[in-house]
Amino acid sequence: MSEHTLNDDQDMLSDSARKYIARGYGTAVREASFAHPQGCLPERWKEFAELGWLAMPVPEADDGLGSSLGDICVLAEELGRGLVNEPFIAAAVLATMLFVDVATPELRARYLPGVVTGSQRLAFAAWESGISFEGGAVTATAQQSGQTFSLNGTKTLVPGGAGADAFLLAAMTSGDSMGLFLVDAGSPRLTVTPRSLYDGQRVADIVLDGVEGAVALVTGSREEVVRLIERAIDRATVAHCAETVGVMVAAFETTREYLITRKQFGRAIGANQVIQHRMVDLMVEIEEARALTRAAASVIDQENGDDSTARRRYSAAAKAFVARAATHVWEESVQLHGAIGMTQEYVLGHFVKRLAAASTLYGGAEQQLERLATTVLEGPLATCD
Repeated sequence: MSEHTLNDDQDMLSDSARKYIARGYGTAVREASFAHPQGCLPERWKEFAELGWLAMPVPEADDGLGSSLGDICVLAEELGRGLVNEPFIAAAVLATMLFVDVATPELRARYLPGVVTGSQRLAFAAWESGISFEGGAVTATAQQSGQTFSLNGTKTLVPGGAGADAFLLAAMTSGDSMGLFLVDAGSPRLTVTPRSLYDGQRVADIVLDGVEGAVALVTGSREEVVRLIERAIDRATVAHCAETVGVMVAAFETTREYLITRKQFGRAIGANQVIQHRMVDLMVEIEEARALTRAAASVIDQENGDDSTARRRYSAAAKAFVARAATHVWEESVQLHGAIGMTQEYVLGHFVKRLAAASTLYGGAEQQLERLATTVLEGPLATCD
């Protein structure tokens, strides 16, 4: 039996999420979510809270569930399978888990109860224009003004940023010092511009033009703060991989159903042995992607101390593999369907768009392979002749 086989609790979580999506998240709901300016239906977000999903990344000490990343990835896979549009990974994994890492008890008491009930949503503005998903490349600046800070700069592709109640972001303080700051979304001189990705998911660009009242969550050397940022992004990257695996599974199942029912010359297309071989190859690739994603989540859950090499290595390896697998799955699905696979009216087209976007979000395969190579050179292999 695989080391990463689901336990009983994870099986129940997966089953309940799948049933909820099948029952309450159909095409009409998905289209309404796409059309919503925030890319998130408030009533659905409340339902996520009632199901306990938003409490999963929040520690038990803060009235959350304190779930592992492995558990969260089980849910993320089902959300991907159901093509759920609400920004669960962006808000619950990327932003909330980073907030838990660095917030003071007073700020935790102020924000986390709302996060758990769905009345507050956080977003982490991790990237700047032209940086290509490098969380440590920061040009935004922060200047202290009394007990708070004034912020200047821009952030782009903020996942879950449309409709967020507060933003976490990094800015340079002085010299080689950096900080993580919390800014309310309604702050004067903060401009939030929502926009859509290729697949319809909402992100936001934000401009900080002397925004006053920013609260410092942590300040220190650039190296110290970047370590916190990379850990947050790695967790979200692995959860994103799990979600992408779910999308691949759905695309595969849709394609298999089509091949069984579509006939040419009096027989099902799927009866062709060459077609069967191609489908088997896809199935194996998806299972490999799932196994690597679960292994990465396990490594992150077991991370201990300052040695982050294993976490960075597994996160990069998982995303590099999943990015290439996502591309292969959508290309094969379209080829096996023919032209209908690219149409907006047919369900596969939505999975194709999500997979195309997923292959580059949080960094594409090439970037992740470069990062993987760096971790190998930094690790034990660097001492080998």
